[in-house]
Amino acid sequence: MSNLRYGLKEVANVIFFDISTNKPVLFFDTLKVSTIENESESAEARGGQGNNKLMSWDFGRTASLTMQDALLSDTSLAMLSGNEVKTTGIRAVAREVLTVSASPFKVTLKDTPIGSTVTTYKVVNGIMTAENTTFTVATKDVTFTTGMVQGDQAMVFYEYLVTDINATQVTFSGNAFPATYKVVGDTVVRGEDGIDRKMQFYIPKAKLQSNFSLSMDVENVSTFDFNLDILTEAGTNRLYDIIRL
Repeated sequence: MSNLRYGLKEVANVIFFDISTNKPVLFFDTLKVSTIENESESAEARGGQGNNKLMSWDFGRTASLTMQDALLSDTSLAMLSGNEVKTTGIRAVAREVLTVSASPFKVTLKDTPIGSTVTTYKVVNGIMTAENTTFTVATKDVTFTTGMVQGDQAMVFYEYLVTDINATQVTFSGNAFPATYKVVGDTVVRGEDGIDRKMQFYIPKAKLQSNFSLSMDVENVSTFDFNLDILTEAGTNRLYDIIRL
């Protein structure tokens, strides 16, 4: 076997597989970074004049996979939460600024509010001022008894049930955490001969970490981190394989 030397530059496309079914659950093809980090501990024997290092032993090898994705999906967010994506019975909060119509002095909301969740405020020169509590609600119409006249602006807050069939909800709860997956990544290396060859990493078991951030920044585009602890495979003591094809 020749000792082929090659350069590694390209980010990997990564697949997560369900451990129990061995079926793919998510495919990452928009990653910016995919890094396998390796660490281990060591013990040393020291002695003699100057207490110099005489011998050392390595133990406790660990590895981790760090990925940074340019895009976020409902599925990847749900994996971080440890819960399923919800598509029905979604309750959301709305805020609308509306102009009061002629007598009866009222505004019509975009969605139907739930119960007694409606609160209203008068808006003056674009600023929310005093709360107005003298109103009635019928379906989507909020009718003011006093404090509002035609042409005034009202800021209305309320909760409603989402009817859009494309809406989703991911819940982060205190008793649900990310699962363990089999992970496979495909990338490309270039040999000294100028030929590109496929390279793959194969991780039998990796636990997705719970820690992550959702940054909403007016000036910078957010990226999304997925960090995994690579676990030792039972019976083989294997952490992962690097396969050049």
